[in-house]
Amino acid sequence: MHEVAPAGSDADQSRSLRARDPTPNAPPSPAAARRWRPVHILVACGLALAGVIIAGATGMIMAAAVLDEWQGTVAFISLAVASSMFAIGAVALLGVQQLRSDDAAVEAHAGRAKNVPTHAAHEDVAEQPQPRSQREQAFFLNSVVEHIPVPVLVKDVREQRYVLINRAAEDLLGVARQEVIGKTAYDLFDERTADTIFDRDLEVVEHTGKLMHSTHQLETPKNGARLVASHRIAMLGENGETEYLLGVIEDVTERTRADERIKYMAHHDLLTGLSNRALFMEKIEEAGARQRRRGETFSVFMLDLDRFKNVNDSLGHPEGDLLLKETARRLKSSLRETDMLARLGGDEFAILQSAEKHQQEGATGLADRIIRIISEPFDISGHKVTIGTSIGIALAPKDGVEPSELMKKADLALYRTKSEGRNGYRFFDPQMTADADALHQLEHDLREAIARNEFEVHYQPIIDVKSRQPVGVEALARWRHPQRGFVPPDQFIPIAEETGLIIPIGEWVLHKACADAMTWPPYLKVAVNLSPVQFRKCDLYHVIWGALVESGLAAQRLELEITESVLVENESDVLAMFNQLKSLGVTMALDDFGTGYSSLRYLTKFPFDKIKIDKSFTQNLTKRAECATIVSAVRALGFGLNILTTAEGVETERQFDMLAAAGVNLVQGYMFGRPCPASELDRNLVGAAASRVESAA
Repeated sequence: MHEVAPAGSDADQSRSLRARDPTPNAPPSPAAARRWRPVHILVACGLALAGVIIAGATGMIMAAAVLDEWQGTVAFISLAVASSMFAIGAVALLGVQQLRSDDAAVEAHAGRAKNVPTHAAHEDVAEQPQPRSQREQAFFLNSVVEHIPVPVLVKDVREQRYVLINRAAEDLLGVARQEVIGKTAYDLFDERTADTIFDRDLEVVEHTGKLMHSTHQLETPKNGARLVASHRIAMLGENGETEYLLGVIEDVTERTRADERIKYMAHHDLLTGLSNRALFMEKIEEAGARQRRRGETFSVFMLDLDRFKNVNDSLGHPEGDLLLKETARRLKSSLRETDMLARLGGDEFAILQSAEKHQQEGATGLADRIIRIISEPFDISGHKVTIGTSIGIALAPKDGVEPSELMKKADLALYRTKSEGRNGYRFFDPQMTADADALHQLEHDLREAIARNEFEVHYQPIIDVKSRQPVGVEALARWRHPQRGFVPPDQFIPIAEETGLIIPIGEWVLHKACADAMTWPPYLKVAVNLSPVQFRKCDLYHVIWGALVESGLAAQRLELEITESVLVENESDVLAMFNQLKSLGVTMALDDFGTGYSSLRYLTKFPFDKIKIDKSFTQNLTKRAECATIVSAVRALGFGLNILTTAEGVETERQFDMLAAAGVNLVQGYMFGRPCPASELDRNLVGAAASRVESAA
């Protein structure tokens, strides 16, 4: 252990003590007690500051364990501060109590020395615990200072030289105490640092007896720059003048870095390094304040990446993260320094565009740049990836200045962009709010409709081209609203899919269709549409198996129709489910072929029994020659793969003749009957069945 302070020989020390204290076991005189008051203060302050450090470190460690929870961190830091205050109060109280005890002991001893015989006094002392000698007290107190776990330094005020430092101070400065004792700040530090220390020392001396606090950078001789919290007090000597300057230094470098890290994490997206939603909202608030003061305009953009989920599902989440980082880089390159980019979560980004001379033109130009740069192919781990982006824009102050209002309106504009085909942009329009309110009401009514059993199943005949007789029907969900009447499927089906309500609706349609089919001639099949949501979120195999068992319908009379969008979301899982359904004996049809991805690979990988040609091709047969070519090509493809083809949307005899000439197997459309309830369909089917019997005869 280091020498705590220089001292003379034991004999000299002993003679000095005897000369000052002829009674070896007597307590120190009042003057001696006063001389030790600065040391008591030093120990009290040192121990108090140790409490600060330990409590603060505890709070920091606990905060580090919950870096993802900002509120938890604040609570832990508050606990640390409370613990520190308790430590300071407790140590100060103990120090004052000790000083009072020393004074009382001195006065009591003085009284006994005057009034009690010598031999009686010696007998009384012999019965008491023997008090420490001044040398023992000095050693004890210096040992305490030496082991205080925070740096402690004491200066002589007159010469500004260090007269005492402890082991923690040596560690902070990176030098041994013999290189510090007797030297000034100008001997140890660079001139700028020494000037700062000197100025702060003068301030402390001017407020002698008052504890002064400061936080500053300290360029240490060996450990480089450290951020320290300094707590200093000037102490009076025996002559009543300022004699010593006590400093307790707390190295807060790592704690400050941890605090800054926590603050950064609370305001930034860790994947891309961009601002997060909380910071973005703060910046909109600041922009709104500038608009109110100086009239500056600004614009808020909301962005979604189109087809990002497909990349995540096909390449994996690590590659999806790389795509998000590269997207962030491209978006940032399209902005000015005064603009702000944030990632709100998932594939959602937001931009705060600062004041433009021509606001709407500036916003339009930025939106065009973003769409162009995001549409360019990405190279992700050797894969060429192409995505798009949909953008919604709100203008301030035209559309408001409050952060939540602008974000909501930009989001409504984004929703409109996505509903109109994606990969574009829309500015907010007040009608969007009315539409959103109506949509919200429709969603509410849709939930009520399930409970009130407002849905119906209508059926449209499917006709064999050669015999012109019905061979099956397609089941179609219809919603009869008590006030609105029939709600078109293209209005409620997207909402049902978005909210997940399509699952109970789809199950009900399936069970109803199977039950109705049991009342029809056995040669009629029933086709039921399946939503991509049903493939993702319900146990489809057991749902279909249960409907067949409950109704008693033969599996080969049930046909399930899916669109290409089902196949691209998670191909391996969909293929496994596809094969499970086929194992039941049901037939599978690919609906709306030609309007989606139209990948021929799906026809070879998934064993479809039927291809349904979208009605857009049928309705343009007589207007556009290329539509007839496409129909012929699909029919040839089906023939080669031994897959039946059905054309939807047949409304005229001319269309029917062209489809028959192309070799299409089946047709359906208004020419042969509109969708109708089972009760009306039954009459048509009875007539068709009778006609079928007559033809056979």
